[in-house]
Amino acid sequence: MSLFVINRYEGEEEETKNEKHHLSELLKRIEERKKERAFKNNRELQKSNSENAQELKHKKKKKEKKKFNQSPIANTNVSENTTLINVETKKEEYISEQDYRKKKKKRKDVYNEENFMKHETSQSENTNNLNNEVPNQQTDFIVLGSKNKQKKHEVKRILPEWLANPKIIPLDLSTGPNLEELNSILDSKLIEILRANGINKLFPVQDSILHWLLKCEEDRQQKWWLKDTCVSAPTGSGKTLAYALPIVQILQSRLVPKIRCLIVVPVQELATQVYKVMLTYTSHTNLRVVLLSGASAFNEEQKSIMKTSARGECIFLADIVVATPGRLIDHILKTPGFSLDDLKFLVIDEADKDADWLQYLPEPHYRAPRLTLSNLHSGKIPAQKLLFSATLSQDPEKLNRLGLFQPILFTSVLLTGKDDDVDLDKEVGDFIGRYTSPEELIEEAVECAIEYKPLALYQLVIRNNMTSKTLVFTNSGATAHRLAIILQSLLFEKNIIVGELSAQLSSKGRENVLKKFITGSTQILVCSDALARGIDVPDVQLVISYDLPKHIKGYIHRAGRTGRAGKSGTAISILTSKQVGIFKHMLSNAHKAVPNIEKLDLSSVINEVDYSSHIEKLKHVLEEEKQKNLLRAKTAKRIRVLNVHCK
Repeated sequence: MSLFVINRYEGEEEETKNEKHHLSELLKRIEERKKERAFKNNRELQKSNSENAQELKHKKKKKEKKKFNQSPIANTNVSENTTLINVETKKEEYISEQDYRKKKKKRKDVYNEENFMKHETSQSENTNNLNNEVPNQQTDFIVLGSKNKQKKHEVKRILPEWLANPKIIPLDLSTGPNLEELNSILDSKLIEILRANGINKLFPVQDSILHWLLKCEEDRQQKWWLKDTCVSAPTGSGKTLAYALPIVQILQSRLVPKIRCLIVVPVQELATQVYKVMLTYTSHTNLRVVLLSGASAFNEEQKSIMKTSARGECIFLADIVVATPGRLIDHILKTPGFSLDDLKFLVIDEADKDADWLQYLPEPHYRAPRLTLSNLHSGKIPAQKLLFSATLSQDPEKLNRLGLFQPILFTSVLLTGKDDDVDLDKEVGDFIGRYTSPEELIEEAVECAIEYKPLALYQLVIRNNMTSKTLVFTNSGATAHRLAIILQSLLFEKNIIVGELSAQLSSKGRENVLKKFITGSTQILVCSDALARGIDVPDVQLVISYDLPKHIKGYIHRAGRTGRAGKSGTAISILTSKQVGIFKHMLSNAHKAVPNIEKLDLSSVINEVDYSSHIEKLKHVLEEEKQKNLLRAKTAKRIRVLNVHCK
């Protein structure tokens, strides 16, 4: 009995060792196979497969255990007090149980290994199939380096209602009303000033905006918030006078001076021009116009805006302020008592320029709050914004930065019939945001080699009547300076005076140069884009773009310096061979007709004027200027050092 018992446990220990050895061998084989497959599959797939295998093994083990518990052997009890025969019987039964477990273990290991391999194979096949199918699938994701075969749907642009359906102004300047027709709405004093300046009829844009703003004033009397107004019309169509006349008529009845109109323009020269126009049409009133552009000293500008009373109170002296953005910000931040709270009109001339300065204005004028019944009568009324430009942006995002309140758009198209017969789908189609030019403007272009561009300019000047006023535009002040020197050298024997205007000159220097050009003592003016926007120089017959502008807006504004107010003019662009394609693309994208491009033959001109000698002369002049500037800088440095030592 004792021997049997001992032998029995020795058998179990041996069998347990065999099972452990078998299990360890099996695990080693599985691990080795896993390592071999690791080179073919990524780590995530290995982890997933391992978890699936373990889960399958665990489920199978539970299933086999449940099956064993239900077998007769599992229910056999072995007692220590049984007889030898019973023990022998039980021993046989027990041995059968061990054999069963051993066989079950083998079957289980074989099954798990085979099933695991099948699972690995199926997973690998699925992965390969997935890799093969992915490139053929059309998804919303773009794989870098691959071609997207998915057909893209055309996105149609949807403009806001006020941009899509503007108020149409005729482009024909002769369709405006005579002054006699305006006696019922326009002040008689203003009509007299118009006649004194040689104006017998208004242009269409002036007539439309005059009627609109006077109608808006009736709503202002009822404390209504007024719609902001955008005006997009060609250069030279009279936009400055379009807002000057109604604003002067509305404000001339004011009692206490306060800043009620602010006109913001991008450059100093344009600010001076607008200031002079406002002075002319306020001469019969008590309204005072002030210019803030840097043309005068800062403290002088402060004195012109306001003064301090004996009680220390700030008294406003200005009703209408014309300012450049930078100077306006300086006064808002540095001038004590400067206030725009009583603003009624905010005019943004050349409104396509950046308007970051708007954030410095008081909140009701910068961005009108949401209109509600509570703030309709109790809150401050925001100023009515008036935007004017020949190249007004149609980008709703850019226009949204201006904080417009229920805006309305006035714009010009070329009408082919009567106003009431206009087919807006045909006429206006791509007109919204289109860059318009006057009908009287003739546009041309020439092509030449880049090294002979000064000669091309010389030939164009000779060809188009040397005595006529000519504006030449460059892309930088340095180019304008060099070109003015060599052009004057080429035209010296022709008794033609060439002037130069750029930001490199002082404010008074630019003013003197411009005055000489206006009076006719200078026939040709070479300038950077400082004069390209809004400047009205009378009787300019020819505009030449020596450098191709970077954007279509620059082209429109340059060409707009001629062909103004119904008078004819010519705009010519000088192109190199590489710029021809860019020029055509720029104009066609703006829905403008591309002129024929003439190739200039300059061989005869090169020999006639001895071009190489003029180039050497230019180099000599530039070197002399360089030495003078160095000497001037050294002298200024010595003076500063002496002043420091004297202190």
